[in-house]
Formats: sequence, structure tokens, C-alpha cells
Amino acid sequence: MDIVLVVIAAILLVVVLTTTTALSAEQRRVRNAAANYRGGPLSPYELAYLAGGPLRTVNTALGMLAKGGGIRVSRGAQVSLVAGAPPSPDPVEQAVLDALAARSGVSPVGELRRAVADGEAMNGLRYRLLGMGLLVPDGALAGMGGRLNRLVTVSVLAAIFTIGTLVIGLSSGLTVVAMLVGALATVLGLSAYRRQKRTLRNVLSRAGHDVLDSARRVHVRGARPATADLAFAIGAPVALYGLSELDDPALTEELAHRDQATGSVGGACGGGSGGSGDGSSYGDSSSYGGGDIGSGGWGGDSGGGSSDSGGGSSCGGGGGCGGGCGGG
Repeated sequence: MDIVLVVIAAILLVVVLTTTTALSAEQRRVRNAAANYRGGPLSPYELAYLAGGPLRTVNTALGMLAKGGGIRVSRGAQVSLVAGAPPSPDPVEQAVLDALAARSGVSPVGELRRAVADGEAMNGLRYRLLGMGLLVPDGALAGMGGRLNRLVTVSVLAAIFTIGTLVIGLSSGLTVVAMLVGALATVLGLSAYRRQKRTLRNVLSRAGHDVLDSARRVHVRGARPATADLAFAIGAPVALYGLSELDDPALTEELAHRDQATGSVGGACGGGSGGSGDGSSYGDSSSYGGGDIGSGGWGGDSGGGSSDSGGGSSCGGGGGCGGGCGGG
């Protein structure tokens, strides 16, 4: 009987290990296959989408337009269109200006953010990044759900087995070995399930991950380049690390203002070093380079993460922020 328990425990452990390995290998295969990127510089908005999705992209546009004089951000998180502001050559910036014009030139930042994040310019940006091979195509990772279900099922069975072994009683050394192996299978399986489920949400390809890593080596967090080029001095840092890189606490606080009408956080709370998720109702930034990749990547890979907040309370996982996101 004791040797049977050891064999069962060993089988459970082997299934956990092989399933975890298969999931990691399949993720690498899909993300590597999606890479068609041929190099070349990306715009701040392309970097922002990779780093934090639609919210980071809109925040970058708001920061750039505010610093460039196209919009004015006043107390109470009201965004106003500056009279005589010229059209922008960038579709995302122009979408912000058009959304303001459609609202008589003034809008709460949360309402403006939602309108642009759900608009055609943002969809066009996403499709462009898909075409460049920097994002994984929709549904490419969907087939891994079966293996993920198998992993959690085997992990639960291992937990039941371990508890059952304890109930039966540790009557011999072999029983102790069976219990320990079952416990190991449980811990490894549940840990792998949590990690794999989180990383499966990540939409970046290997090329997208590498592009972000390269950009973060060029634009070091906290550096303040002495240049009049707003795209380099403001756009790229905000795109990669969040609103705190505006180096303007008052503007950062207003742009990161909580949307009181919906209870959702106006600022995009990118994940990363702080482990934060996106606090919005229209996109989980942990699906991008500011979330899961910064927290451990896929299949053991990791990259730099960031926080797209302005100053205040901390944010939780991928669900939502308890208060307005701040500082960063």
C-alpha cells in the first residue's frame, strides 16, 4: 500500500512538471512566431501602447499636448482646448483635440480619456503594432486553456491526496515520502497555475518585449534630457514609465485624477516594479509591458515594469485601484 501511495504521488508530480513545461514552451513558440518586427524607432504612442495599453497611450498624449500648449489642464481635472491650437500630425493627439472640440472645448479628464481610448485612432494604433509583430494576434494563446485547466485539476488532486495521506496516518517512511511528494506537486502546480494564468494575459510578442527593453535602456527612468524635442524629453519617458515622468507634480496630479462619475481610476496604473495593475474599465495594463512582463514575464522571462500613476494610494492587481493612483 505504501509503495502505491509513492507511485501515485510521483505521477501527480510528473504531470504537474510536464504540463508546466509544455505551457511555457508553447508560450515561447507563439510569442516568437509573432515577431515580424524589422527594427526602426517607434513613436512615443507606439511605446506607450506596448508599455501600458490604451490608458498609457492617452495619458502620454495628454502630457505631450499639455506641455506643447495644445491643451490646458486646470484644477479639478478639467481639460480645455487652447484657442488657435493647430492640428496634430499624430492620430492619437488629434483624437484628443477632436474629442475636446466635440465637447465645446472642455471636458473632465476621465471622460476624455475614455472617449480616446475607445476611438478609431487607438484601434488603428493597435492594428499597426499587430502588423509589426509587436503584439500577439488575438486568440493565438487561447488554445492553452486546456493545459491550464489540466494543471489546476492535477494540483487540486495532489492537494486532496496529500490531505488524505495525512488522514490515513504516516505509518512508515514511504508514507512520509508520498505525503511530501504530494505536497510538492501541490505547491508547484498551484504556483505555476497562478503564474501561467497571469502571463497568458500578456499580449506582447518577444519582439515587443525586446523593443521595450531597448527603449528603457535609452530612456532611463528619472533622467531629464536637456532637449527641446518634446517627443524625446517628455513623450518617451511618460510612455515607458507613466505620468510621474512629466516632472510637473501639479500637472501629474490633475491628469491622474480619479473619475468620480464612474468610480474608476482616470490614470492608467501600469504594473511593474510596484506590481500594480490597470485600474480602468477599458483595458488591463497588466496585459502589456507595464504589468506581467515586469512581474516575471512569460516562461521565466522578465522585463522592466512601470507605474503610470500620479501620487496617492496604491493599486491592486489587474482588477482595479482602490483610490486614485498617484505619484509613481
